[in-house]
Amino acid sequence: MTSNRISSKSRRRFIKAAGVAGTASIAGCIGGGSSGYTISFWELFSGGEGPVMEDIVQKFNDEQPLDVDEEVTIDRQRTPWDQYYNNLYTTLAGGSGPDLAVMHAAYLRAWNKTIVPMDNYIDTGEIEGDYLDNHWDLVSVEGETRALPMDLHPVGMYYNKAIFEEAGLDPESPPTNWEEFKAAGDAIAEETDKWAFSQTPYNDGFGTWRTWSTFVKQQGGELFDSDWNPTFDGQAGQDTSELFWNMTGDMEWSPQTTEADWGANAFENGDLGMTMNGTWYVATLEESDIDWGFFKPTIAPNKTQDQVWTDGHTIVMPRSQDRDDKKSEIAAEVAHWLTTENPEWGARAGHLPAAADIRESEVFQNASFYDKTLSKYLEMAEEDMYFYHPKVPNGDPNSESWYQWLLDMWGHNYESSQEALNDGVSMVNKGLEE
Repeated sequence: MTSNRISSKSRRRFIKAAGVAGTASIAGCIGGGSSGYTISFWELFSGGEGPVMEDIVQKFNDEQPLDVDEEVTIDRQRTPWDQYYNNLYTTLAGGSGPDLAVMHAAYLRAWNKTIVPMDNYIDTGEIEGDYLDNHWDLVSVEGETRALPMDLHPVGMYYNKAIFEEAGLDPESPPTNWEEFKAAGDAIAEETDKWAFSQTPYNDGFGTWRTWSTFVKQQGGELFDSDWNPTFDGQAGQDTSELFWNMTGDMEWSPQTTEADWGANAFENGDLGMTMNGTWYVATLEESDIDWGFFKPTIAPNKTQDQVWTDGHTIVMPRSQDRDDKKSEIAAEVAHWLTTENPEWGARAGHLPAAADIRESEVFQNASFYDKTLSKYLEMAEEDMYFYHPKVPNGDPNSESWYQWLLDMWGHNYESSQEALNDGVSMVNKGLEE
């Protein structure tokens, strides 16, 4: 997060206050108009995702797809990921939140008093069947439908076929287990002048957490107990930390760097063999000259189960003093349209759409990268491989400050991997208590 980040403690105090004030204000407010409605919509999509969402919004404004008498227009505002939640919080504190906003599912518990359950304004029992069960479960918290689901965006492993060939590997037979993954990494390190692997192309704390926690879960480890206490420092966490330490140490798979975007620059310049990233990466790679491939990241050593991290984008309705019931009902219909009528969100942005019909659509299944990534992501979904980071009750589960220790471990800024792990438990505990 940026240095001007609002503290989690301040945010939490506001959320508690907003739970009362927001409800009271909505009950008596007036908004909208007989001539039409403008639905303000905040999102955070960048890279290859941004243009796709821009086109979807434009399509809505051009086609007027809702079955209502009034003209409805979406006013889209995009904020970069690293500023998005701070800006959203600041706006909510001012009592003028947008009508709709994209929110990761991981926030749906901690931010519950700043958003209006969708049940209040749309018949969720009637539309539930429009979505796949695992997506619907993701937005159902404590008996409320707190958002409408857009997608799942799990991680996978992307690799450079030319580097595989240079290392003497078969570029059409990527690794399927730890032994093959280790052999591929070692071959690249020993037989080429390229780097073998980066844990995330962005070289950031949260990106590292996605990969690290996937390896921990595959080894049977747990991240938190039922009371939200960190438990990721068990044997699986210790072993994964030592492995990551060695990847930038004796194994020489990657330099000991904390430079932002190091992996992205290296992979997209053809200097990196493998990197782990989310569904969204395909939109960037499709624009590059890299001859890239993809494989399922179920390759942790001593694996006891196939587990792969995912989260999901959702659309929430923030509390607002400037929106009446009619406008809220229209906003809910807009959220339903955005999440169920746009196969290009999968076919161009690379995500797994939440809407059941979209996965069966020709647009989705004819995506240029369907066989390369989407079909494999779907197989992992059908085989129930995905796990979610818990929706913690306090703090910011996507905060960079919670996971900086992982990046510093990767860069050998500690004396040992165990020292980094101990620091990580302390950091996450502190974040949860704020």
